[in-house]
Amino acid sequence: MSSWITIATSDLNDYLVAAQVSALRSAALAPGQTDPFGRVMPDIAERIRMKIQSCANNQLSAVDNTIPPELKWVACYLIIEALQVRIPGLKLTDDQKNQVDRAVTQLDRIADCKDKVSQPDDAVQPDVAGAPLQIVCQPVRTTSRDTLQGI
Repeated sequence: MSSWITIATSDLNDYLVAAQVSALRSAALAPGQTDPFGRVMPDIAERIRMKIQSCANNQLSAVDNTIPPELKWVACYLIIEALQVRIPGLKLTDDQKNQVDRAVTQLDRIADCKDKVSQPDDAVQPDVAGAPLQIVCQPVRTTSRDTLQGI
């Protein structure tokens, strides 16, 4: 069990030069538009949580926008990619593109139950309501091999 984390803007500095992080957060904003990180991060966190939840062996934290700490790098690279596409003049390096591809592959492996993630201390209890039952009665057979033997 572990405490899951929420990605902060400062976490991006571990994966990208601070000047680039600043540019991604402040360049090409529409009048009145705020830092896009606050809207992009929850989208990426939800994407990661959906992949985690795809494997029945996993549980989710009860706290929205939290992810397992070992997936911090995945979230950061996916956030960087999402922020970068807003600014056509900025391009991801080949190394950064490779990291994004690795992040996507990692999420697919988690969704396919091939890789494990740490389970949260505050897991959401799964909804145990199942599909409604339908009672089917077997009809009484009036014919059988024995009764049709002479035909």
